[in-house]
Amino acid sequence: MITMKLKYLLISVVLIFLFYTAFGHEVKLTPENVSVNEYEYFNLTLSANTSEKLGGFEDIICFPNALNITKDNIILSNIANSADLKDVSVLNGKVWISLVWFNNQPSGNFTIATLRFKALNDGIYQITQKPKLSDIEGQVLDTTCNSVRVTVKPLNLTIVEIKPINPKLNNNFDVVISIENAKEPVYNITGIIYYPKDLNVVDLNFYYLENNISNVNLNFDNNSIQFSINLNTSKKDFDLMKLTFFTNKEGTYLINATIKVNGHKTTVKPANFPIGKKIPSERFVGFSTFEKNVSYGDKEFIYITAKNIDTNISEIKGKIEYNSTILKISDISTSLNTIEKNWTVKNNSIDFYIKTNGTVSNNFNILSFWVEPIKNENTTTEIKISQIYLFNENGSINVPIRDKIIIHIIPKENNTYMKENNTSLKVFFAIEIIDDFKVNFYSLCNDNNTHYFWTFGDNSNSTSANPSHKYEKEGLYIIKLKVNNSFGETSYDECLLEIKKLRPINITFSNKTIHSNKSNVTIYCNITVKNPFSTKIYGNIQFIDYNDYKPEKTYIPFELLPNETKVFSIPINISKSTQIKGYVEYYMPIKRLIKYVWSFKENIELIKPKEVKFNNYYYNLTLNQLKIIIKINKIRKNYTITKKIEIEENEENFINLIVSLIGFLIGLTSIYLKIHKF
Repeated sequence: MITMKLKYLLISVVLIFLFYTAFGHEVKLTPENVSVNEYEYFNLTLSANTSEKLGGFEDIICFPNALNITKDNIILSNIANSADLKDVSVLNGKVWISLVWFNNQPSGNFTIATLRFKALNDGIYQITQKPKLSDIEGQVLDTTCNSVRVTVKPLNLTIVEIKPINPKLNNNFDVVISIENAKEPVYNITGIIYYPKDLNVVDLNFYYLENNISNVNLNFDNNSIQFSINLNTSKKDFDLMKLTFFTNKEGTYLINATIKVNGHKTTVKPANFPIGKKIPSERFVGFSTFEKNVSYGDKEFIYITAKNIDTNISEIKGKIEYNSTILKISDISTSLNTIEKNWTVKNNSIDFYIKTNGTVSNNFNILSFWVEPIKNENTTTEIKISQIYLFNENGSINVPIRDKIIIHIIPKENNTYMKENNTSLKVFFAIEIIDDFKVNFYSLCNDNNTHYFWTFGDNSNSTSANPSHKYEKEGLYIIKLKVNNSFGETSYDECLLEIKKLRPINITFSNKTIHSNKSNVTIYCNITVKNPFSTKIYGNIQFIDYNDYKPEKTYIPFELLPNETKVFSIPINISKSTQIKGYVEYYMPIKRLIKYVWSFKENIELIKPKEVKFNNYYYNLTLNQLKIIIKINKIRKNYTITKKIEIEENEENFINLIVSLIGFLIGLTSIYLKIHKF
């Protein structure tokens, strides 16, 4: 009998286990183990597996500070996007995803989202989650979940990332070049930035480093900017420069660079972005970019990736071909969680095979490797995918292929500014107008060994490379620059400059003389800016030397349409008498770099009132007569105060006398304090 009971009990346990295995509810993040380098990105797929139709999905995904993700890096699947209510947010190390379906409630195994994280610091980290599923009746379902272990390996190379900010057609837009993971204090940065011919450079500045820069050399040539910067910063991560571009042509644009920090190589992440009509999300497998520039002596990272794959992939195999006499391939790797992987490099090709756990989908990197030029030649070659196959549980799937990437080899000598590059002498200059009449001119030349001759249109001239000149009166002036180099070449640049008293800014303060005993007092700086030009301008307000005062914002950007006026009211904390200083900049959206600067300063006086000191005076009076006269004489000024008191002989009058004397002495003390002005 006992044996039969045990059998039934065991059978029941097994059936319950099988039921929950087959019909349970699970939320998974895959892959469960990730290994990446510092400052690399990695994708996690969030998926649900349920036997019930879902009415609601909620998950809180917790991640450490060493990893980073933004809302823009969370891509919902088609099923998640079909939810009638949806909310996605990132705050304080947590990702919140909340979905509600009123119709077409999903069930089975499906993807919720792809999360793209960035690894910031080396170490081993854990990503956890707290999911909650509910059925169409609103009942909460028992749900299991998992965590992800992330191993971040230290990277010996500095990363340079090029990031466009909201690029638009017929509008100025910024591209920020950032240094990440600097391995030592940075004292020198050199390099070349490449941009397409249909992009016009409107402005370039290094204000991100403020006072850390000691010297800058710039040369513009053939849609590239050669630069050398001396600076002093111990920051590991910082923004190096901001370029402002303008274009009126639709298309996809690539901005790339070769950059060295302290003479050491860096890994550059280029910007590849569309401008103009909205380009729909593309489903493909292949190279992540269409072309790359690689300098001789440097290496570049190449990715083979998959985008918007709407099924789970279990196997990937393919073949890549390249010219081994021009390029060297090294350090092949994959970031996928694999069951099996292998690749071989031979006969100008890479054969690879990857087997996963069957949960890979949406967006993911398949393979990555370094490419390095073998010959110091100015040439172009390509890397081509001759075949690639993706398999799900039903077999091979059909995906469009981006089958090649163009590699432009840049010879080492093109990184210098010397004549032997066979580039003819070219010159261009930028203009900075300060307080309407002082003008700084900046020559941008592709040859360092150059002689300069400027004429400023008012019978003045200069032979400096970057002269300053102050105009005495308003007017139109023709600015000319002539340069000669040691090879006898000559180049010219000129423009028409209007000098006019504009100062389209007005600065007022809510209080310039403050009487207060408080340690911090808030006043308001009211700044009115107006656009006096016939074109849209871009500008900013900056406060400087704010050691003794604290503005709520030290940098305020703005845009102004023609004849538009804007008013900014900035709270400023004052702790002692100080001088508030700053300037307003206007940028002109034209091909020549022209900037207007108007400075301002105002003395703010904080007066703390003197404390009033009270002295107590005591007098013993012996009353032996009916009349008493009291006189006070001030030494500096002869003030005489006389009080006549008549006393009656009865006791009540005596008390009144005492009260009268006390009142008199109080009044006397008050007059005394006023005279001495305590």
